[in-house]
Amino acid sequence: MNSVRLAVDVESGDFGPRVIVSGILEARLLNDHPFKVFICGNRSRITRVIDDYNAADRLGEYEIIDCKDIINSGDRRAGIWKKQKSASIIRCITLQKERLVDASISAGDTAILMGAALFILGRSEGALRPALAAFLPTVKKKPVLLLDVGANLHCRAEHLVSFAIMGDRYVSRFLDMPSPAITLLSIGKEAVKGTRIISDAETMLKERFPNYHGFIEGNDVLAGESDIVVCDGFCGNILLKACESFHRLAESVLGDQMTNDDAVRKKMAILDPENYGAVPLLGIKGTVLKAHGRSSSRAIANSITTAIIAVQRNAVGESGATERRPAP
Repeated sequence: MNSVRLAVDVESGDFGPRVIVSGILEARLLNDHPFKVFICGNRSRITRVIDDYNAADRLGEYEIIDCKDIINSGDRRAGIWKKQKSASIIRCITLQKERLVDASISAGDTAILMGAALFILGRSEGALRPALAAFLPTVKKKPVLLLDVGANLHCRAEHLVSFAIMGDRYVSRFLDMPSPAITLLSIGKEAVKGTRIISDAETMLKERFPNYHGFIEGNDVLAGESDIVVCDGFCGNILLKACESFHRLAESVLGDQMTNDDAVRKKMAILDPENYGAVPLLGIKGTVLKAHGRSSSRAIANSITTAIIAVQRNAVGESGATERRPAP
């Protein structure tokens, strides 16, 4: 059983190396499959955190990749992957290009991550644009994949069709689900509703996919009738963040009952976005996952689990690591 090799950007996110290293430790407890972590960031900071946690033995197989460059919030995003090659978020992607890792995880800036992945790893064959894809829970206790959830705010009809192709491949492999039901997000199920772009995409999807099930409205996304919901990144990001707020609403409504009742807490766990970890960037020649900037250690641990499954099942389809090179 080959160990999965992961590059993890520990300088990303709101909480930095302490939380992300803690997430790696939690991931060791969650996963039976062996994995090696390339911890990308400032070596001295990482070493200090590992020493503080007394975690050297508990981290399992790992290697620290010292990253000297720092990307500031005011830096221009265009071409930054060329100028800041030693930044942790860029170094993770470069390790994939060098075939030293099978997947990378970052909670950093989405635009930087997408730009680095696109220009360093390249676009998958047939993919018009990369897209972020997120699993959401449903009442049927099976997830639904929503894409795009933020990478592309403006889309043409052919882009939506491309998202459907990428989503179909990902769900089929990641969930071992042949012919997943594909739907197109709109404001109604009638053909006369929605924009011209939605109408054109509907026509193309009907011709391309026998498993296309028509339009779906926002209130039916979590009903479990669809396996893949296609939309532009503007609508998808709004819907995703609305769904992420359900857990906080449930905590507020249930109050002490949520805190003190184990049965209630377990049932509500399905709404907690931290249980879903990171989202994959599809349309890239490599398994690249974007974690939320506010990710806790549990969210990072679940992100690592998602990455391991994606690599094991070749869910992205072009991992870029089929011919492994040994680590130096």
